[in-house]
Amino acid sequence: MPAGPDAARAGLVGRGGELARLRAALRRAPSVVVVRGEPGVGTSRLVAEALADPAAGDRVQLRGVCPDLRRPAPLGPIVDALAGLPCRPDVPLPPVTGAVAWAVPELAQWLPEPPAPAPRPSDRPGLLRRAIRALLAAQGPVALVVEDAHAADEATRDLLHHLLADPPPHLRLVLTEHHAPGLPRLGLHAPGHVPVEEITLRPWTVDEVRDAAGRWLGERAAEPELVELLHARTRGLPGAFEALLRGVGDHATAPDSLVAAVREVGVPARLRRELARRREWLTDDARHLVEAAAVVGRPVPVDVLAEVAGLTPDRAERAVHLALRRSVLRAEGPCPTFRHPLDRQAALDEVPPPRLARLNLRAARALHRHGRLVPLADLAGLYLAGGRAREGLRYLTAAADRAAADGDYAAATHLYTRAIDHDPRPAGRIRSAAKLARTAQLARADERVVNAVRRVLDEDDPPPQLRGEIRLHLGVLLRNQSGGALDSLAEIARAIPDLEQTDPQTAARAMLVAAIPSIKGWPISRHRAWLERAETFTEQVTDPVARAAVAANRATALMLLGDHRAWAAADVLSQPPGSAMEATQYARGWTNLAHAATALGHTARAWEFLHRAAAGLADSSSPYVEGLTQTARLVLSWHEGRWDDLHAAADHTTRLYREIPDLTAEAMLVRGLAALHVRGDVPHARRDLADAARITCFDTGFILTASAAALARVHLEAGRPGQASEAVEATLHRLERTGGWVWATEVVPTAVEALHGSGQPARARQLVEDFAAGIHDRDAPAARAALTVGRALLAEADHRYDEAATLLAQAADDWRRLHRPFDAARATEARGRCLLHARQAREDRGRSDGPGHAGQERQAAGQAAGRAAGEEAEGQKAAVGIILAAIEAYRALGARWDVARCHRLLRRHDIITTHRRGRLGYGDQLSPREREVARLVVQGRANRDIAESLVLSPRTVEHHVASIMRKLNVTSRTGIAAAHLAAHAAPEP
Repeated sequence: MPAGPDAARAGLVGRGGELARLRAALRRAPSVVVVRGEPGVGTSRLVAEALADPAAGDRVQLRGVCPDLRRPAPLGPIVDALAGLPCRPDVPLPPVTGAVAWAVPELAQWLPEPPAPAPRPSDRPGLLRRAIRALLAAQGPVALVVEDAHAADEATRDLLHHLLADPPPHLRLVLTEHHAPGLPRLGLHAPGHVPVEEITLRPWTVDEVRDAAGRWLGERAAEPELVELLHARTRGLPGAFEALLRGVGDHATAPDSLVAAVREVGVPARLRRELARRREWLTDDARHLVEAAAVVGRPVPVDVLAEVAGLTPDRAERAVHLALRRSVLRAEGPCPTFRHPLDRQAALDEVPPPRLARLNLRAARALHRHGRLVPLADLAGLYLAGGRAREGLRYLTAAADRAAADGDYAAATHLYTRAIDHDPRPAGRIRSAAKLARTAQLARADERVVNAVRRVLDEDDPPPQLRGEIRLHLGVLLRNQSGGALDSLAEIARAIPDLEQTDPQTAARAMLVAAIPSIKGWPISRHRAWLERAETFTEQVTDPVARAAVAANRATALMLLGDHRAWAAADVLSQPPGSAMEATQYARGWTNLAHAATALGHTARAWEFLHRAAAGLADSSSPYVEGLTQTARLVLSWHEGRWDDLHAAADHTTRLYREIPDLTAEAMLVRGLAALHVRGDVPHARRDLADAARITCFDTGFILTASAAALARVHLEAGRPGQASEAVEATLHRLERTGGWVWATEVVPTAVEALHGSGQPARARQLVEDFAAGIHDRDAPAARAALTVGRALLAEADHRYDEAATLLAQAADDWRRLHRPFDAARATEARGRCLLHARQAREDRGRSDGPGHAGQERQAAGQAAGRAAGEEAEGQKAAVGIILAAIEAYRALGARWDVARCHRLLRRHDIITTHRRGRLGYGDQLSPREREVARLVVQGRANRDIAESLVLSPRTVEHHVASIMRKLNVTSRTGIAAAHLAAHAAPEP
């Protein structure tokens, strides 16, 4: 994972004010600047950036670092700094500077002769301090940087005091020091005329981590949860942030998920080394206390850590003080803790396993005994790690139950899965599996959850009632998140016999789940049979949560079937819920109804359902249902033409729910549709559309049909009707197999065009007949509008253009009433196309009437031809006006791909609507069309891709590329890219 182009400056994020203050201080002389911060906060980087200021002139820069040693050499950092002093023979030096050669022999060759040895050894340090001051004063403007000044030896401290008592007139003294509670500061005092600037660096905020991640990772920094995870693991310390991302780069080459890579990379070696170096200074007591803090894993008072570490209070206080001074721990109020989780993990990894188990058990007991407010899940983890499975499982189950009761289904799902993994008792695993399968439906459930539930079903032999309940919930889980429609329905069908005998309430719920249809599921007749069978059981459902689930499922099934009874069933969900779980079931029902109503064409009612779902989720947390509401909003925004930022919103949702197939697929579909119609990015659109169809599990009327239709439209515009027909074939087969024609709205019109274009007119007519029969008594206004379009396209294919135009005008009105402006614009475009074809057909018939009239007959024929020509002109004007109206509608939506298609249609009929200036008016400048082509060439697009994106022929694109090369005076596509980048390069800051 290579770093981004601005990764080198990521460490300076959030340091603009501090950098400006430091640079301003360095412009004054004499001056003193102290830069403080904890290790890893970036003090050295800030100083280096300030010294690199181009406005600094020819200032001499000297740098020394105070070594973190038990017995450092006297004046070590000053000696190191002076050793880098440039040789300047032209600078006159006072005789006293020769004494510097005693400490820095590298300078002896150009220093004056050293003075005679001091009479007393005690006088020598004072003479050396005077010599160093004189040497610095002789250099003119000097910036002397002493890093880690908190670790300075006594001689270095004395020299710094000496310099500040009477600083050389051109000296800038810059000190960096670690800032931590209990760590003594230098306490330097400067004369009143010497300004002292004190700068304290703080860790980054979440927003600053986001900025740094963007510089380091580019677009990949937008991955959901990544920034929050980076901030949590590093606590905003730039040094830890950089080490962590470099560690990810070393261990994961282009990982699919950076979030997963950051979680899996562990502690980078650099951070392990730094912590080990700081820990070298600790006593045994301090090491034991640090181990205790690592096991506890959260800020707690020192008395708790003392009990875990086995120390008396006095020894614990001294140990904490030392750990704070060495920056192994930091203080959060009265509670010591680690600087960031990576340090904690590194310390935990150093504890031998037997001792680690004892410390975990001590920590659990100490926290329990002290009555601290520690999460039950944390106590469970301590008991389990301490070898006390029974206590650990008791706390783990209690934590999961509490999370479920509070509506935090994500946490409950995670905890129940852990309980199954740790419980050695089959009965305990069965109980946890039943709870897990129930709550996982409302959370994000991955393969670990499914595998845990299946393992219990296969290995632990649950009793019939629990077996039926677990299978039911597993079926719902597979349906919604991590399986396929037929797998899901098979599990539910297997659950029903057990439930009918033992639990009629749950049996009714299972039957209604089986009644919910899908284009990838059973024939709808089978779903309807389950719906009718469930009616005999619903009166036996008395549990409020079960009644809410049953009502939600029944309303969903009826709505998806286009059954007129759906509206009365939806009204049942209006009663106020009595618990968080009941409210979540209602919210799930409203969200399902929003999706179904959208597919049927009830747009206004769909928004109403979504608003109710949002209200139901206000007091609970269900990531899955929240995701359903987000994808429903995307689809509704698509249909209603709310396309501003729709691609970005769909992209965000795609990334956010990448582990839930149907949510990802629906968001990816909208992203693909926006890429095609708004951006004209055909390659990315085709990839998204195909992937959405591939990964969806339980599609209920939009993903497969809209994906197939959009892919077919791309092929049709590129003149590939055979491939267009292939693109819709699988979806048509599913519709024919299931009989779910109410979901065929998106695909039927395009399929009619594709089938006719590929020489299958009989199949096209049969498709429209089947569609009409399938929606005959259904409540599906969108399907009826699509049926009108399908019949119009059949008429157009049979050259009945006037009839087709009339039907398309009706369809456009229907689409507008349904608040679907894009579909209305497409119907309007098709109407204009039919009128143009009608005019062309009449012209062709007129030309076919041969000569042979004479005299009065010829005169009458001429008059008739004149009237016909006038009528044809008026007809063309009307057709062009209709197509221009479609173009304006597309422009209002931002549908650039469709605008280009309409212009191509007009060009095919020799109708020019562009400005008369034409291409010659641009001279050596690129025309707007050429700029569009150049932009796509720069993106690496082939001519065929460019032609599809701009709705041009490949030959036309070739002409544009040749013209661009001529105007830019280049000979290759690479030259176009270079010229484009040069023209758009940003000026250097």
